[in-house]
Amino acid sequence: MKNPIRILLLLFPMILLCSCATVVVPPNFGEYQKDATRLHLKTDPQMHLYQGIPHTLVFCVYQLIDPNDFNQLLDEERGLEKLCECTKFSPSVTNAKRFIIEPNREYTESLDRPANAKYVGVVAGYYHLQKENVVRLLLYPVVEEKKGNTIYQKPGILNIDLYLSPQQIQDARGK
Repeated sequence: MKNPIRILLLLFPMILLCSCATVVVPPNFGEYQKDATRLHLKTDPQMHLYQGIPHTLVFCVYQLIDPNDFNQLLDEERGLEKLCECTKFSPSVTNAKRFIIEPNREYTESLDRPANAKYVGVVAGYYHLQKENVVRLLLYPVVEEKKGNTIYQKPGILNIDLYLSPQQIQDARGK
């Protein structure tokens, strides 16, 4: 009889600890989210400089389920040119949006996050396409809300601030 009581006494603190444990509910990216991507672009007066003259450029925003096809295309010959077409080149692309950007302007745009999109890839179509200068890949943030012993995670708002200089994206950060 002493053994079962001793076992219960040893298990009691563990049971108490488990009852206080925090449960984390992972985010559900499977749902559409209105205005989840906030894009702010500021362009240099000499943006996309070619032969001493500033020009407009094509700017593509890709919303992606998975970044692998996007990254693979970056490494292929003429892959950057393909990305500048702003098309749904893969099933992992949930949305592709094309913008024509002019020098010396500011742009603000809100985009909805399609169901299952976890990443945003941006490509600026400068004359000299070098991936480290014209491409950025960002992940939608996850925000947490605690209710009791449960932490609910959900997809957050992705704020993307970009400065487009004469020859490249100078600054890209997601907040």
